Amino acid sequence: MINVNLISEQERLRRMGEAAGRIAFFAAVVVFILTMGAITAEQTRLRAQRNSMAAIRAQSAQLQSRKTEIDLLQGQIDRKKPLVELLRGARDSEAKWCTALTNVSDSAPEGLKLMSVRSSDSLQPRIKESGASTSKTPPKYEGFTITGEAATADLVGQFIRNLGNAESFDDVYMESVRRRKSANNVEVFEFDVQALLAKEKPTP
Repeated sequence: MINVNLISEQERLRRMGEAAGRIAFFAAVVVFILTMGAITAEQTRLRAQRNSMAAIRAQSAQLQSRKTEIDLLQGQIDRKKPLVELLRGARDSEAKWCTALTNVSDSAPEGLKLMSVRSSDSLQPRIKESGASTSKTPPKYEGFTITGEAATADLVGQFIRNLGNAESFDDVYMESVRRRKSANNVEVFEFDVQALLAKEKPTP
């Protein structure tokens, strides 16, 4: 009776040991799976971070390259700026003189012939008051010296008035006028007129 009980006890302990072993095995498998999952998740996160950092570095390199190109272009613009300003000024000056020449042509009435139109940047305005002091050097103007001939003195006067009304000129005055006979014995008036370009108004 004693032997039977010992065998049963041993069998029960063996089954308990096997059950405990199975539980431990399953627990170890679960821990292994969880560990591998955590490792995989961490690796995935690290891989994503590395990819993100690589993308940031690539974008930074691209932006740096663009910045270098922009700096080069800005340098070229800065170096060419004086030339651009000069060309712009020349363009504006050309437009000013062309407009003035158009005003001269449009101001000539029928019966008046223009012989020459010479430009100058050192014309001096006439002295309007006989008592004005001449000690101070008058300012110099840009403008035209215009010569021509007309059938009558009135046409010369009309020409001067037309120039005076044109926006291109500040002052227009007669330098000289001469009466002579033409080759076919017709009386003509030769004239010499100064037309001073209007001073540019300062930009407000």
